[in-house]
Amino acid sequence: MKKIVILIAFSLFAVSSAFAGDSLTISLTTTGLSVYGAKTGTAATTSPLIGKTSTGVGIGMKTASTGYSVVSQHKNGTKAFGSSFDSTSIYSIDVVAGTATTGPTTADSALYTGSWTSM
Repeated sequence: MKKIVILIAFSLFAVSSAFAGDSLTISLTTTGLSVYGAKTGTAATTSPLIGKTSTGVGIGMKTASTGYSVVSQHKNGTKAFGSSFDSTSIYSIDVVAGTATTGPTTADSALYTGSWTSM
C-alpha cells in the first residue's frame, strides 16, 4: 500500500515538472532518493523538495511535451506499479525481486498494455 501512495504522490508531483526533462530510468541500486523542483542552472539543494522515495524504492519516469508516465518498484518487491497523465488507473505487473523492470518508454498510457493489469 505504501508503494501505491508513493506512486500516486510522484504522479501528482510530476504534473508540474513533466515538461522539464525527458526520462529517468528505474535503478534498484540507487533508491531512497529525493526529487527537487530545480530550474535549469539552479542548485537542487536550494530548490523546493518535490518528493522522496522510501529506502529500497526505485522510480522511472518518461516525460514529453504532451505528458508523462511513471513506474515504481521496490527492490525486494514482486510487483511494479505505474500510471500516466492520461489514465485514472494504477497499473501493476509481476516482476522478479531484485531485478529492475524496464522504465517507461512512452509518456502516456500506451505503455500499460499486454502484461500490465489495471487496479
